[in-house]
Amino acid sequence: MTRIRLLALVCASSAALLPASPSRAQVSYSLGLGPEITWRTVEHTKTVTIGGGSSTSTSAASGLALAARMFGAGHMDLSDGSLQLSGGIEVIVPARRVVEGTISPTNSGNPHDVWPGRWDFRDGIGLGATFRVGRHVGDGSRRVYGLIGARRMWSEFATGGTNPETGIAGEDRTRLARWPMSVGAGLTLGGRWPTDLRVTYTRSTTDWVVTQPGLRLDYRYVTSGVALSVGIGKIH
Repeated sequence: MTRIRLLALVCASSAALLPASPSRAQVSYSLGLGPEITWRTVEHTKTVTIGGGSSTSTSAASGLALAARMFGAGHMDLSDGSLQLSGGIEVIVPARRVVEGTISPTNSGNPHDVWPGRWDFRDGIGLGATFRVGRHVGDGSRRVYGLIGARRMWSEFATGGTNPETGIAGEDRTRLARWPMSVGAGLTLGGRWPTDLRVTYTRSTTDWVVTQPGLRLDYRYVTSGVALSVGIGKIH
């Protein structure tokens, strides 16, 4: 619900900035593609609940994520020509890179101890939407902007554990949608083939539960990162 309210607030704010006479606004469209590089941190939390008692272990790992980003956007220059509102969609195709971490056992001697093991995370293809407010600078061929956006990523999550008494290992693995929100800023350099440079911060929280008779396993993945993307496009 927080994501929906935030996007609604952005839409309402953008609408409030529209000129009183739409006929005086200039509308353009752009298509483009480019690479995206993200330094990502994943925090993994595992909680084991047995017979009313529970134990929790949290660990984190970081890694570099690479993706190709294809985007399309519509732009509206307001009547004085200095302010621009934009809304766009994007397709994200990540490289097959995995963030892996180690689970620290709790070793309290209770039946609900968290066993040692490993976990991993990998993004699949994603779709996104962005809203931008920008301002032309200098001779008007450059534009700086702030943005807010949301993505739907099809991601894979896995957590494993090894029974310290028997040495038997098991793993829970699933594919879930995660919804990272993003905020950032960028610079567009004009020309025949405009170049877009932007930096964004993204964050998402994904929970899933595995239940068995007398046993409940709660998993939480908090994924955050700082991304640098470069896009080359064409304005129509």
